[in-house]
Amino acid sequence: MSNPEIITRHDLIRLIGDVLTEIDVLSSHFDPGTKDRDAFDEQRDKLDTAQRRLVHSTINENTKELKDISASLKAVNETLSRTSSDIDKIATTFESLVNLVNVIQKIVELVP
Repeated sequence: MSNPEIITRHDLIRLIGDVLTEIDVLSSHFDPGTKDRDAFDEQRDKLDTAQRRLVHSTINENTKELKDISASLKAVNETLSRTSSDIDKIATTFESLVNLVNVIQKIVELVP
């Protein structure tokens, strides 16, 4: 991220893309139609929708609200990064993913 305190729209779009790739890799460990695969796919769909909305919009990057949410996003992304490479930590990874999706959805709500 270019500014450690506030995530820019471009940084957020890139971060979401990176997470989408991670979800694709993680979900490939599960057969299609299984509970775990469906859960990852659902979160992926939410992120994809958020990313498309951000691509086609603008956001005021200078608000206190975005600064606060950016701090939350950074923390949850770090947690996700620590666990996503270990398939044995799939429950923790999924919990972090859900938290990340929720934070990103809060940012998308700031889009006019």
